[in-house]
Amino acid sequence: MAEFAQTTINKLSQLYDRWLPKLPAEINPRNVLIFCVLGLLCIGSIMVASASMPYAERMHENAFHYVTRHGISIFVAAMAAYLAYKVPLNVWFNNTFFLWIITIVLLVAVLVVGTEVNGSKRWIRLAGFTLQASEVGKVMMAIFTADYVVRRAEEVRNNIKGLVRLSVIMGATVGLIILEPDLGATVVITLTMLGIFFLAGAPWIQFGAAFVTLFGVFVAAILLEPYRLQRLLSFSNPWEDPLGTGYQLSNALMAFGRGEWTGVGLGHSIQKMSYLPEAHTDFMLAILGEEFGFMGISTILLLSFTMLICCIRIGHRALQHQYLRAGYLAYGISIIFLLQILVNAGMNMGMLPTKGLTLPFISYGGSSLIVCAVMISLILKIDSNTREVNPSREESSF
Repeated sequence: MAEFAQTTINKLSQLYDRWLPKLPAEINPRNVLIFCVLGLLCIGSIMVASASMPYAERMHENAFHYVTRHGISIFVAAMAAYLAYKVPLNVWFNNTFFLWIITIVLLVAVLVVGTEVNGSKRWIRLAGFTLQASEVGKVMMAIFTADYVVRRAEEVRNNIKGLVRLSVIMGATVGLIILEPDLGATVVITLTMLGIFFLAGAPWIQFGAAFVTLFGVFVAAILLEPYRLQRLLSFSNPWEDPLGTGYQLSNALMAFGRGEWTGVGLGHSIQKMSYLPEAHTDFMLAILGEEFGFMGISTILLLSFTMLICCIRIGHRALQHQYLRAGYLAYGISIIFLLQILVNAGMNMGMLPTKGLTLPFISYGGSSLIVCAVMISLILKIDSNTREVNPSREESSF
């Protein structure tokens, strides 16, 4: 399976290399990535303003409440991205155990002093703002796993110990997240760690066994909590209970229906008038679809997947030049972005159960925006550091 993934990526890379000489020098993965991120951020800021104003006026008597907070989050995200870019990659990879300890401390702090919202403790309140520890956990565990599969390459490829050691770290981390509970972040972190483990050359038997085990745990987590089972069943037919379990999805689908091809126009959404709860967060895509229609949705998805392709391309070049930790980290970040895009779009369109995962750079959410900015900063750092062949030639089976 690892060979299949490598072959697929190599074919895509050959296609890219075939067309690269025909493009201007300015059109490269780094510049396209920056363009896509800035484009998504601008569209997201406009949509946060449009979607949040009625809700902010009703809840805070200030229509610009969430717009102001979003602006502050953008500033903090820019500062965090700048600081992350200044840190050498080796510093991240040489302190992975310390980063994991920080993640565990934050996750424990959430359970002890966290703020409860809608039955879940996922946020730590700091000076009027909130920090979602599971968002920090996503990037920290990607860094940890990227270093682990290279440092323990022999065990990962040839010994069950590699999977066992990683499973202990994974279990301790996602176990705390499940207690919040946050099943969406649990799925993202688990699949990211498994994805990196798989790309590092893990045997198919180990990967398959881990996947089946985690799938069983996932099913058990759904069956043990009635509300999760209701969500899983309601998304297939939200009209069966449109005022109960299917309320959010049914209103989201009505928003898409009103948008048709070109939308009803910026600011003219009806669903954001308290019909779709907190529309500026997880269901931002539905409001965007209502106001800008199919064309608006297509633009967002095109920018998002182009951003994703650029991250993969930068990671592939890092692996080709034997910067394996950097390459696996780029792939891990790509998996995080891919899962968030697919899950958020899927739940908005009724293709997946409702989960609390934001659409990168579009949805309102300070923690998500800051972490996404840091991940893009790490990708740009990987791009700048891996353009030449690595003289130390890190070894792995990829």
